[in-house]
Parts: sequence; C-alpha cells; structure tokens
Amino acid sequence: MASESRETRLKQKAGWEVKLQKRLALLTEKGADEKKIARDALVKELKAKIKESQVRLRAIDATEKRTAELATIKAECLARPKEETSKAKKVAGPPPEAKPKKKKKKEEGAAPQQT
Repeated sequence: MASESRETRLKQKAGWEVKLQKRLALLTEKGADEKKIARDALVKELKAKIKESQVRLRAIDATEKRTAELATIKAECLARPKEETSKAKKVAGPPPEAKPKKKKKKEEGAAPQQT
C-alpha cells in the first residue's frame, strides 16, 4: 500500500493507529502484562507500519520543500533582465585562440612538381 500522496499516507497512519489502540485495549482486557503486549506480533507489525509512514511523510515533506525552493529560484531567474545574463556570459572569459592548421606533407610535396 505504498503511496507518494500525503493524504493517503495520513489516512493509512490514522487507520493503523486505530487498529493498534484496539489491539492494545483487547490485550489489556485479557489481562496481558507489558512484556506480553510488547512481544505481540500484531502490535509489533502495527508499530512498524506507523513508523514507516512517519518516515515516508518526512520524505514527502523534504521533497515538497525542495520543490518549493526550486520554484523560487526559477522565479528569480526569470525575473532578472536578460541583459544581466548576457553580460555574465561575456565576462566569463575570452574565447580560446584558434590554432593555424598544418598542411599535409603530400600536398606540399605535390604542389612544386605540378608547376
């Protein structure tokens, strides 16, 4: 039941918390002590699912935060005049000098023979 949606994860977490509370109530009603409740397989499973949901929700928060940061950066870049960006490219440095091409030896030797 993996989901990348915050709402879905919150619903899942709430459902597992309700199931955990019901299971804990049932075990305490039967007279189980703390050690027995802690070793119960269903209790362990539900706690693990809740913890997994919390981790996933934190990851979703981090992703949303990063997306918002990138959106602000993009908006700032688009708000800048284009003159500034073109100046930055020109100031970057002079273009590399072109090296003169060497002639092939065959062409040099063939030219004097024909004339």
